[in-house]
Amino acid sequence: MYYRKAGITNYTRRLVQAMAGYTSEFGITLSVILDRRDEDTYWMPNGVHVLRTFTPAHHQLEQFTLSGELARFPIDVLHSPDFITCPGRFHKVITIHDLYFLEHPEVMSEEGRRYYGRVQKSAQMADHIITPSHFTRENVLRLLRCVSPERVTVVYEAADAVGETSSTVVLLERQPFILFVGTLEPRKNLVTLLRALKRLPEEVRLTVVGAEGWAGTSAEQLAAALGVESRVRFAGQVCNAELDALYRSARLLVMPSLCEGFGLPVLEAMSRGTPVVCSNSGSLPEIVGDAALMHAPLDDATLASHILAFWNDDALHDEYARRGQARAQQFSWTQAARETLQLYQAVCLGREQMAAKAVASL
Repeated sequence: MYYRKAGITNYTRRLVQAMAGYTSEFGITLSVILDRRDEDTYWMPNGVHVLRTFTPAHHQLEQFTLSGELARFPIDVLHSPDFITCPGRFHKVITIHDLYFLEHPEVMSEEGRRYYGRVQKSAQMADHIITPSHFTRENVLRLLRCVSPERVTVVYEAADAVGETSSTVVLLERQPFILFVGTLEPRKNLVTLLRALKRLPEEVRLTVVGAEGWAGTSAEQLAAALGVESRVRFAGQVCNAELDALYRSARLLVMPSLCEGFGLPVLEAMSRGTPVVCSNSGSLPEIVGDAALMHAPLDDATLASHILAFWNDDALHDEYARRGQARAQQFSWTQAARETLQLYQAVCLGREQMAAKAVASL
């Protein structure tokens, strides 16, 4: 959570917040490992302990030094929400969000390829693997041959709670706009959205929320090259209240990703009554159901057509707003928390049962 505050950070925080309400029911003490420099703890719920470590996230020696640091703590289960676990005498659970980078290494930086290239070894060490969608589960079983089906469980994510609108942000966005939310990296496919924007009338504006990842050419340069820079506002990273206000104020959300393991922004937008246009790639069809208009990832013409439909047709806009809210209600952090805590228990019980069988056979 100190390395980069993006999708996996949000997943981790929301899961911890939801699980904190059920730890006594499950007889579990919950702790969160934080980088020693991380002072961003406002989100931490009561009753959750903090374990500070010196090992920086994504460090090349992380598996060795973190393992030594964690030996100081009485840990039964280590849940690594960012793919990669480390050696230790504790049980190991990992979350694999997607494996697109294994088949398309060009969408990841050299540093990222070096770090996430350990996913095969991490999956071998893990007692159990969580995936956020059936799409990702199928890819785990297809691409990581060391993993058996009984070791992989789908636990869906959910939208964050709908908060209060920030009047400051609403005033900043006086005109109707379309919204993009995501780290600015090749897999998010912002370039196709910018090409679609070029096809649309001048009054159609775009607000882009998200930090620069790695992209070779910056998003601002891409917009300038396509001649749409005057119609795009790059907001960078925003706080939760600002993001909530932007979701509520947007005419629609667009998520044209080449691949998503889950695609949390589509649920966040739908939960707030904002229609969604997204690609038909990865897990997105599984998540949105019939509550969004979809396009092939690189088809900027169809994407532009879908945007224009929501932009001009109030009846269509309102119909998909209703569909989206109904769809988002089918996903719950409470359910995700309970399923995850049950999985922790099962992992511990499974190891104990195996040990008991081994002793009984002597």
